[in-house]
Amino acid sequence: MDDTQLAQVESLCETLYTGLPSNGGEKISREEAQSRLLSLQSSASFIPQCQYILDRSQSQYALLVASNSLTELISSHWNNFTIAQRIDIRNYVLGYLANNGPTLQDFVTLSLIKLVCRITKLGWFDDSTHRDLTDDVTKFLQATVDHCILGLKILNQLVDELNIPTSGRTLTQHRKTSVSFRDLCLFKVFQLGLTTLKQLQTRAITADHRQEVILGEQALSLTVRCLNFDFIGTNPDESTEDVGTIQAPTNWRPVLQDPGTTELLLDFYANTEPPRSNKAMEAVILICSVRRSLFPSDKEREAFLGRIMAGIRELLKNQTGLQHQDNYHQFCRLLGRLKANYQLSELVKTEGYLDWLDLAASFTTQSIRNWQYSTNSIHYLLALWGRLVAAVPYVRPDSGAKGHVQALENHVLNVIECYVESMLGSVETVLRSDGALEDPLEDDGSLMEQMDRLPTICRFQYNSVATIILAKFDPLMEKYRELMSHLMTSSTESAPPNVAQQVNILEGQLTWLTYVCGAIVGGHSWSSSRIGNGEETLDASLSKRVLQLAQGMDFRLTNSNGVGKADVKLEMAMLYYFQNFRRVYMFMWESSNSDSMSMGGMKLESVPSTKQKVYQNMFENMGLGDHTVVANLIVTKIGKNLKFWPDEHEIVSKTLDLLTDMAGGYSSSKLLLTLDTVKYLASHHTHEEFPFLNVLSNARKRTTFHAILVRLLLSPNGQEKLGVTFDQFMEPIIETMSQLGALDATQLRSEAAKMPLIGVFRDLRGVTMSLHNRRSYGMLFDMLEPRHMPLLSRVADSWFDQPDVMISLLRFVQEFCHNKANRVNFDQSSPNGILLFRATSDVVCAFGRRALNATAPTSGDIYKSKYKGMSLALSIINSALGGNYVCFGVFALYNDPALENALDISLKMALGIPLEHVVAYPKLSSSVFGFIEIIFRNHIKTTLALDTSVFMQLMNAVHEGLQSSDAQISSMCANSIDHLATFYYENSGKDKPEVHNFNKHLAAQPDLFSSLTATLFNLLLFGPPQNHWAVMRPMLSLMLASESSFTAYKDHLMSTQDSTNQALLNESFNKLLSDVNRSLESSNRDRFTQKLTAFRVSTRGFLTL
Repeated sequence: MDDTQLAQVESLCETLYTGLPSNGGEKISREEAQSRLLSLQSSASFIPQCQYILDRSQSQYALLVASNSLTELISSHWNNFTIAQRIDIRNYVLGYLANNGPTLQDFVTLSLIKLVCRITKLGWFDDSTHRDLTDDVTKFLQATVDHCILGLKILNQLVDELNIPTSGRTLTQHRKTSVSFRDLCLFKVFQLGLTTLKQLQTRAITADHRQEVILGEQALSLTVRCLNFDFIGTNPDESTEDVGTIQAPTNWRPVLQDPGTTELLLDFYANTEPPRSNKAMEAVILICSVRRSLFPSDKEREAFLGRIMAGIRELLKNQTGLQHQDNYHQFCRLLGRLKANYQLSELVKTEGYLDWLDLAASFTTQSIRNWQYSTNSIHYLLALWGRLVAAVPYVRPDSGAKGHVQALENHVLNVIECYVESMLGSVETVLRSDGALEDPLEDDGSLMEQMDRLPTICRFQYNSVATIILAKFDPLMEKYRELMSHLMTSSTESAPPNVAQQVNILEGQLTWLTYVCGAIVGGHSWSSSRIGNGEETLDASLSKRVLQLAQGMDFRLTNSNGVGKADVKLEMAMLYYFQNFRRVYMFMWESSNSDSMSMGGMKLESVPSTKQKVYQNMFENMGLGDHTVVANLIVTKIGKNLKFWPDEHEIVSKTLDLLTDMAGGYSSSKLLLTLDTVKYLASHHTHEEFPFLNVLSNARKRTTFHAILVRLLLSPNGQEKLGVTFDQFMEPIIETMSQLGALDATQLRSEAAKMPLIGVFRDLRGVTMSLHNRRSYGMLFDMLEPRHMPLLSRVADSWFDQPDVMISLLRFVQEFCHNKANRVNFDQSSPNGILLFRATSDVVCAFGRRALNATAPTSGDIYKSKYKGMSLALSIINSALGGNYVCFGVFALYNDPALENALDISLKMALGIPLEHVVAYPKLSSSVFGFIEIIFRNHIKTTLALDTSVFMQLMNAVHEGLQSSDAQISSMCANSIDHLATFYYENSGKDKPEVHNFNKHLAAQPDLFSSLTATLFNLLLFGPPQNHWAVMRPMLSLMLASESSFTAYKDHLMSTQDSTNQALLNESFNKLLSDVNRSLESSNRDRFTQKLTAFRVSTRGFLTL
């Protein structure tokens, strides 16, 4: 590289990162600039050019590109370098950082640091020099302040690099390196972080304020990273904030146990601002979470816990740093973690426990009252109280601090009372803020976190808590009834402003109480230790209020014909309550009906179990009637929601989820069959009765609705109990199909027919989804064939360019021809399998022909407008071809073109989509490659009879798909190759038309087998690990089909290696081929696959690219 080329690279870098060429260079797009610069990463021969850029360029962007390219080249071509060369590159970059680091931009520095750490990781076991990086970095820490910052950044990146697996390396390799780093260096790195913090604390480092801030941030980050290290390879889930137990090694004990360590971190927390202060608190949380066995005895552990508790008490007394949101959040996490890592029996013995409890309770109530600043942190505090009360039964009341149980009881009551009052008060505060404050009811994530924590706390003092809640609920219900009597059948919006505001406040407060009651009832335990203590009577008291509220809402809704609606959030809270009630109190609804059993013609009264007594007691105390009355109330509410909330997608969705869960339970589904409301649903499932069915955005919900009803209808005795036969249930759908089938082509394409078409196909799909056996499937098939099947292909022909209609149609056909649970199983003499395939073929061909000839959309979502339909059409053909209910040989025998047409159109669709688009959309690629796999598997004769150009286009698609990062796609392509190679191996030399066709293709493309062999072996040796199993499958059949291709690849690979590697490689190949027979029996395949795995592991250690 010379200065002219350097200037070109700098100009390209400038364009890539700023969009503008530097120094008036040529104007090119960012994509073009990126494409040219990526060539620097294509070969190890570009390493000198990257070094030239680092040495000569003044452009920060050029330095970044050079550094990134070096990292990629080192990672990809690691085996190409000798140990000495690797050390030279490492020393060069370290020297470069030492000389130029302080003057470089941060992004360049970080990229170079990443390069050093990557070399260190990959070369960890090559030479002790790599393992001495920590010692080398110590020199940075002892130099200038800027070099000290640089050194801390290197250590931070080093810990990350050794902790996080690198793609392309096995987990075993990663853990081996990671464990060695943990044992040799991590503790020293941790100490360096703490030492830097001590030096900052004692002012031993002379630095300006900016440098102090950066040093503090880097040192604290390093401390947190070291404590967060994956010490024992458990791969903790990084998506959660909750910390697990820190498995620190035993030699860390002196530092972690040292009071000075905790004091240092708490001092930093108290005397700095975020982000340093909250990082210090995060480090304290991690130290609090160290494993129990780290301490040699309970005495040391108690002393450690005592220091932590004392530190927390000080912070709570002085409210240190809690005015900052980040600090406050981390402090809440610390309180939440404390009980998770220490048993209550240990906490109560700690000096000052009762003081700590008072302060924690005071802090919790203060936080809850200031809910607008702490919404995302409240659940940590609730988790603390939940864990404390859950442990009370396991602690002797006379152990530890005197009266600790009574103190906890009092504080828990105060916390719950404060929570209920504050949340009720929040409603008015939010309404009066005119949108300035976020409504906590709309933050679903935090709301559910809080609700999950409430049951344990509330049931600790359930009598008192229930009294508090009922004292709030009853007056609010009375006021609400009074207001509703004034509003009557008018809507809340039409009321005077002051009345409307009162209603909104009341409904908001009732929403909170409904959520709380739902959470508490959902926390009922049927375990033997908790059952029979009378908690069900309190559940009944709460449930009675909520169900009365639901009745009142329904009454107003029905009398006003849907005008008098409650707030959407209250409706959502009611559905939450119903879900929890269903889960706890619906599983016994069948057994409570059968308290007697018969034996030998005599009826014997069975003694009700404790659970049944509790269950009956619950409904008696509720005072609304037996379980069927309550169930009918819930299902009536479901019906009203579906009837009067058609445009509220969330309510419709949650309502149908509730109905699905009820229909899915064994006992609850049996009970549903006896309810009048369900009978009404089964006989009136049309959009006239339930307008939500006619809302386009609810099209998917139509499917769910009909799937639920058919599941109930087809359950044992379902038709008898509901008083509706399957034929009667289907009448409205069949009637709509008859009306649509009678339309001519123009009328069928009219806008008036659009919604009925979408609706009928969505309904049919829902019906078909619930058909799980031959008998029920046969009933639907007989209804549709032959009268209504022609409508499907007519719609496909008319509406091919309208995604809403086509997707509804194709999804139904896809479900209808899917042979799940072997339901598509006709009699031996029945032609229905062939008729079904013909109808399927007609739909796919009608849609495919029109879609292929249509002009491609120039704007909008091309997947929805074009590719989604094609993807579904190919999925339909895949289901039909692989359904095992058609003898496909019949079509050619009787000159029936259905199969030929379907394969022809499907092939044109599969190959008509550009390959880059196929790969870009996962569902589309699954359909396309699934189709290719099935024609190679079941229709190889047809596939080989294609023109050579078309066949090679197929093979090119397979070749590309084989290299996909999606394991499913590469697996399907590998299977396609296996089918082809197996066919050639077993039939080569035979006088068959398909063999002659294959030979013709091979003559036109002689390197077909050799290119596939090379790709498969390259993927095995150098590809990502998720593809290995897929690519191994066809290797044996491919080697047997074309031994010359395997030999050619072996020779080529040997020629790229030096003499030492050639000997090793030859030995590996000999081991691979030993004891392998020339057959494709499964035992031989399995043995060869095992050998391929061993071959890959042994060769990757020394192969150079």
